[in-house]
Amino acid sequence: MTSIKSKIVSVTLALLLALGLVVINAALMAFYHDKELLIASNDAAITAFEGQINTEISALEKNALDLALMGEVYYAQGKDQTVGEFFTKQILRNYPNSMGNGIYFLPYKIDTSREIGCIHAVWNEHKKIELLASCVNSTFDYFKQNWYSEITNGLQGKKRISWSRPYKSTQLGILMTTIGAGIYNNDELIGLATVDWDLDTILKSILKIKPTQNSFVLFADKTNDYIIATTESGVDNEIVMGKSLKTIKWYSDELRAGKHFDYGGVKYIPYIKRLNNGMFLIVNVPLFELFDNAVHHMCILLSVLLISTLIIVSILYWVLKRNINQPIDTLTDIAQNISQGDLDRTIYLDNPSELAKMAEAFNKMKTDIKNHLTELAKISGEKEKIESELAIAKDIQVSALPRDFPKNEYFELVASMTPAREVGGDFYDFFPIDEKRIGLVMADVCGKGITAALYMMSAKTVIKNMLQAGYSMSEALSRANNSLCNNSTQLMFVTAFVGILDLRTGEIECVNAGHCPPLKKTDNEYEYVSVTKNTVIGVNPDYEYKVDKIILRENERLFLYTDGVTEAQTSQNKFFGEERLLKTLNQKELSLPKTLEHIYKSIHKFIKDAPQFDDITMMIVEFRHKK
Repeated sequence: MTSIKSKIVSVTLALLLALGLVVINAALMAFYHDKELLIASNDAAITAFEGQINTEISALEKNALDLALMGEVYYAQGKDQTVGEFFTKQILRNYPNSMGNGIYFLPYKIDTSREIGCIHAVWNEHKKIELLASCVNSTFDYFKQNWYSEITNGLQGKKRISWSRPYKSTQLGILMTTIGAGIYNNDELIGLATVDWDLDTILKSILKIKPTQNSFVLFADKTNDYIIATTESGVDNEIVMGKSLKTIKWYSDELRAGKHFDYGGVKYIPYIKRLNNGMFLIVNVPLFELFDNAVHHMCILLSVLLISTLIIVSILYWVLKRNINQPIDTLTDIAQNISQGDLDRTIYLDNPSELAKMAEAFNKMKTDIKNHLTELAKISGEKEKIESELAIAKDIQVSALPRDFPKNEYFELVASMTPAREVGGDFYDFFPIDEKRIGLVMADVCGKGITAALYMMSAKTVIKNMLQAGYSMSEALSRANNSLCNNSTQLMFVTAFVGILDLRTGEIECVNAGHCPPLKKTDNEYEYVSVTKNTVIGVNPDYEYKVDKIILRENERLFLYTDGVTEAQTSQNKFFGEERLLKTLNQKELSLPKTLEHIYKSIHKFIKDAPQFDDITMMIVEFRHKK
């Protein structure tokens, strides 16, 4: 190892080994990246299909609710048969995706001398609407139908919607289910508004889901423990349809999305999608098939990189050997080039003498300079990346917030959000539920950066959608919570205060999900409102949120905020705190915008030169006049 040749061979072999390790590491990283992409792409495709089904389910449920409302009008206006038939046909015309819909009254509710009372409209084979003859002539004994008893039982306790178990139509020979909404008269259930849904159509699409050759699908009604269909090899749909989920060998309540299980000596990864009506869809994909392409790509990439490495190292060896006999007088020229910034040339001498040691010193100096420049460039690039991410997150966060604040004879609302340098996930929202109610949201997503901003968008959207869908406050928050629990891939959650302001009464129906307590202004003085502190959103699935009520009288105000207000701190780690917030609000009588401005200035006067570590988000609403 004393000759230059032996040293070159050793260096070349070491480079070959190092590059080989780098190549193998790169191939493995590409392999794991491909695996994640394959899992994510399959999940995205199945989730998109789930969204389509849930959209149709929501439309069908709204169909039933609309028809129930028409049924109540029909009952209240004298039970004119032609009016009921008109309503039933018109609602069906508005919802062409349903097979048919109808109004079915409880015994003797339409006519005290007649037990049967129903009107049912269907699409015929010519895509025309016609009435069910057995309802017209009052011969349809629907009281003995399973779907009738299942829906009626499901509506006990004044539930808004109830679904029947899937069943085979005796007349049409197709698989279907019926959605029912209650028809009430003075809070008494007097009948059902029903909508029939053709499951055969949806099954044709479901059974085509096949991410890989040996993938299979299970479609079932978990609420009623009912198998609808499966594409599992060797299982006859006609035999298992309608049976309990316990008859499926691989299924258990412990099954979790993304957590593989063994079945028949094969590992499967399940994609589990729960529908809004209690049904669910499970797509099982064999792991070896899912990652087959990724393994193939890794082998190709590894081969290409190894061959490229061998070629590069061979060329490097040839270049080193060829230049070993350079004239010694080139040392000065090369040294001068290095001093002028040429850091890519390497000095080689043919003898291990004092001059060779000098060349090594120059080479080390060149390498140190180059590494230093590379490190500086890397640090600069990382800084630019962080700043770019922060800017994107701020844009996402700010752009999602409404800016047109309402001010009218009934109420006034003003809100503000000042993001911190480390962008968080604070957001506020307000939106109409109907012409007489306004939804209010004040929330804080855990975490920082663009991830928190994107999660904020998801949480904001799902809370708003659930409230505007017509669900009760508790059910809307529970559904939003389940949606975020099911779709969250990181340990993230939301604290929120969600309310609905009734412009007729000033009553606010609200839920506090682990959020800061609100303040109410009464008789020119603010005070904290005691509300139930429920668990945060996005952590505990199927949690039942407890609802509180706050009454605003004329000219009374409600102040909402995030912990960025009370946890603003000085450089000595002193917090602004709840008591100081209450004192600040009660200092002077100001307009709504001036009130928020006054609090913000007070916070910055308190923390002085200390940086703002969290978003400062506030909302204030004043109830002025009853509708």
